[in-house]
Amino acid sequence: MRRSRIGMIGTKLLIFSIIIVLIPIVMMSYVSTDTISDLMTSNQESELDINLGILNERMDSVLVEFDTMTAYTANLPVVVNAVKNNDKDTLQDFANGLEDQSWIDLAVFTDADGNVICASYGDDNAEISSYVKKLLEKNTIYAYDILPNEEASKYSEYELDGNDALTIFTVAPIYDGNSLIGTVTYVDIMNKDDYWVDRVKEVTGDEASIYLNNVRISTTCIKDGVDFVGELADEDIYETVSKKQDVRSTVTINGVPYLAKYSPIYNIDGEVIGMTCVGTPKSPFTALLNSVIQKIFFIAFSSLIVAVFVAVILNKKIVDSIKKLKNSAESFGRGNYDERASIDTGDELEELAESFNKMADEIGKSDKKLKSDAHTLKASFDELKEVDNLKSEILSIVSHELRTPLTAILGYVELLKDETAGKLSEKQKEFISVISENSDRLKRITDNMSDLVTVDNKILDIKRDKINLKKEVNDILRSFDYFAESKNIVLLEDVDNLDIKGDKSKIHQVLSNLIENAIKFSKKQTKVTVMGFEDKGNIHLEITDQGPGIPKEHLGKIFDKFYQIDSSSKREVGGSGLGLAVCKKIVESHGGSIWVESKIGKGTTVHVMFPLIK
Repeated sequence: MRRSRIGMIGTKLLIFSIIIVLIPIVMMSYVSTDTISDLMTSNQESELDINLGILNERMDSVLVEFDTMTAYTANLPVVVNAVKNNDKDTLQDFANGLEDQSWIDLAVFTDADGNVICASYGDDNAEISSYVKKLLEKNTIYAYDILPNEEASKYSEYELDGNDALTIFTVAPIYDGNSLIGTVTYVDIMNKDDYWVDRVKEVTGDEASIYLNNVRISTTCIKDGVDFVGELADEDIYETVSKKQDVRSTVTINGVPYLAKYSPIYNIDGEVIGMTCVGTPKSPFTALLNSVIQKIFFIAFSSLIVAVFVAVILNKKIVDSIKKLKNSAESFGRGNYDERASIDTGDELEELAESFNKMADEIGKSDKKLKSDAHTLKASFDELKEVDNLKSEILSIVSHELRTPLTAILGYVELLKDETAGKLSEKQKEFISVISENSDRLKRITDNMSDLVTVDNKILDIKRDKINLKKEVNDILRSFDYFAESKNIVLLEDVDNLDIKGDKSKIHQVLSNLIENAIKFSKKQTKVTVMGFEDKGNIHLEITDQGPGIPKEHLGKIFDKFYQIDSSSKREVGGSGLGLAVCKKIVESHGGSIWVESKIGKGTTVHVMFPLIK
């Protein structure tokens, strides 16, 4: 048979050499790219955290500055007296000065209930009382909140484009002694105010944005001189952030992919009302990864070329020696037991050739011995076959010779039972029952012997008649009444009224064998139960005794011919070892099955299944 080149040893060695080179290269490539990728991700995330820290630091520093200014103002005696005396002119001057000195959008003085007394530059109609009250109630100095567009537009220095405003409220309480008499409040609108995000651009050159809900209100991202204020964030991103979780995602800015990190902004109630976002371009990290991959591919290709060159040289030397050994093996295989391999390479191939030669010597010797043993084995087989035939012949003769006198005995026993020869006393009837029962038992043994011979010769004759199993079981149980009573064993029957098709005498033989065994092996003063019910198109019989049980190691052998659990001459219960073997053959010849379940000390259940008449 001609083999393909891929199956030749030289080709395999070449492929093996290539694989040996490629495996470490692939592993190194995987580890290198994976490590660099992890390092890139770690560096990107670190840079995002730095950017986010810069943005948060800018926002925190502004809050501290507002807190310092409002607290200082609230503690000025002139401010305390002005609030106490409702001196609106003095408070108005202070409010205007506070707005001028800082870059807030509104400075407000309120009473203790948060109602506006005056605001910077006459914005006395500022509706911020609810926010002030909330901060006072929660004893909070500053907080982020949402100011409706209509209110925020009154004093925002930028156009809000119909959007609500993300606003910082800073409140400092004004006390007269221990009594709260008012507040000084800063209101700063963050929409379109780039002061917050510009710090990130100045320090790292990366991008930053602030969102109100999912609407961008402040950003460093610009295209053609126009910023991206008013754009909406991805819905999935904002949905995750609204669950109070940071989000890392890839976004595209001016056609450039960025790795971005989003973090929630909370109001005083802990609700998410917006988010901060910082982004760093992925291109520097991607370029580094591509460079590493190109170098790895170059190393891999160069190593592959070298490996192929070396493999070709080594393969020729190895293959030539293998061909010599192959030719010697083929010659030896054709019966030339004098063939020997001659290889001088000083390596394992030479050792293999020496082993081949030793094997050839042993095979030559074994061949001669094998031919001698084969002749002896054939003679032994012929003897065993003759003995087996003799065994079958003896069983057939014995069962035939026993059957004739046994038939006469059974006939006369029936005549005696019918009192044809005269009336019998109760004692005589008892003796006759014993004779009848043991004669029936002997008949079953002869039937088993006869059936075993026919089964072995594969000539078991099966008739197919309608059989009612309930009636058959009841008849058999009645025939064992005396045997059961002698051991004080109760016979119980619960068989459904179901019919099968089969050989009545064979079915009777099977059930008699199984019920007799159950009684024979049961302890005194126990019970034997026969149950029968429909089971998936079959009748399922269960013959259960309360005997000693069968050890687990014997369960697989009890259907073997002549097998007995206790084969000693002193065993309490006798038997030929044929009954269960014949039962199995008869049941299977009817398309059924038989098996045994047993527990030591509790008893045994024999299961028999026969197909029901359809």
